[in-house]
Amino acid sequence: MPPRTTSVTSKKTASKKAPAKKAAKKAAKTAPAAPAKKAAKKAAGKKAAKKAAGKKAAKAAPAKKAAKAAPAKKAAKAAPAKKAGKKAGKKAAAKAAPAKKVAKKAAGKKAAKKAPSRAAEEEEIGPGLKPGEPAPPFALAADDGKTYALRDFAGRRVILYFYPRDSTPGCTTEACDFRDRHARFAASGVTVLGVSGDSLASHAKFRAAHGLNFPLLSDPGHQVATAYGAYGEKQMYGRKVQGVIRSTFVIGPDGRLEAVHSPVRVAGHADALLAALPA
Repeated sequence: MPPRTTSVTSKKTASKKAPAKKAAKKAAKTAPAAPAKKAAKKAAGKKAAKKAAGKKAAKAAPAKKAAKAAPAKKAAKAAPAKKAGKKAGKKAAAKAAPAKKVAKKAAGKKAAKKAPSRAAEEEEIGPGLKPGEPAPPFALAADDGKTYALRDFAGRRVILYFYPRDSTPGCTTEACDFRDRHARFAASGVTVLGVSGDSLASHAKFRAAHGLNFPLLSDPGHQVATAYGAYGEKQMYGRKVQGVIRSTFVIGPDGRLEAVHSPVRVAGHADALLAALPA
């Protein structure tokens, strides 16, 4: 029987292999650790860099805050100066206001002196007829459907008044003044006749609107007004114009002019006529 050598040889081979396996296991354990350590060191480096950046930012923050605060402080200092400037401007305006007010007042007074008053809306140039002269004859239609002629009033006193236009402020006031004193004129034997260039329809409307109790005669071509000198060039609001000159003529029983009023100022005119009538 041959000798057994296989087991010894295999034992020797196994003993030789054992250290190799052990080394391989050790290498396997230590090999991955190296990169891990390297990664750990890298992470620590990054953390330190972040921490350093944070500290740097923390140091820089007060500087930024101070930089922002500087304009605010500058603006705060400038604010009182601006406020003072505005206050000074207001004071100057307040001082200037009375001067402007005075200047405007003076200008208003000057304009008032230059411009004619509302009472002077009419004429500054009157007719050429004089008291004692014969009254020019007339025959005009009235809004009541009748025709009135001077010859019809022989032996009676007539107030013939010329006015510019129906329904205007001054003419309305004048007509209403005659209306309100009509009974007193009638008691003195006086007939009141109003004359303008308006149509009979306009007269009728004017009379109805204000309850006028005397006739209104229509002189559309202003022939009668011209004959009495109550139509022509006149001053109106500082301008020369052609138109009816507000005028009143008192014609006596003998057909002659007893009184001539031209230009007429409406206020108090009717009362003045009553006061001047013979007792």
